[in-house]
Amino acid sequence: MAEGFQHTHTENNPHQNTGNKKTPLQGALISKNVRIHDRRTSVRLEPEMWQALREVSEIEGCSIHDLCGAVHDLKEAGASFTAALRVFLMEYYRTAARTSQQVTSVQRQLKAALRPVENAIPHKITA
Repeated sequence: MAEGFQHTHTENNPHQNTGNKKTPLQGALISKNVRIHDRRTSVRLEPEMWQALREVSEIEGCSIHDLCGAVHDLKEAGASFTAALRVFLMEYYRTAARTSQQVTSVQRQLKAALRPVENAIPHKITA
């Protein structure tokens, strides 16, 4: 689902010159306007967070604006909206990781590899 974001401002030289193309530096904040219900507001996030927000909105079948509105409505009074958005994205992916069959398989494999060998003879040091 394509979103019509308006890119308004970047901070701390957020583009790295790579020949003819400019690419955002990892971690640089990018400001974009989002609509929370009927109000437009500017949000500053890292490029990776914007990508995660796009991915989650596609998975959930809603617009980024709808997702931002839901996060805004559920955040604690006085809490930063941007911080609430970051926490939501982290919790969304943590929940997905806990319920992913692939992650569960990797966790089982790691636990099996880290279990002590059952009939191992302990090493004794004698002097």
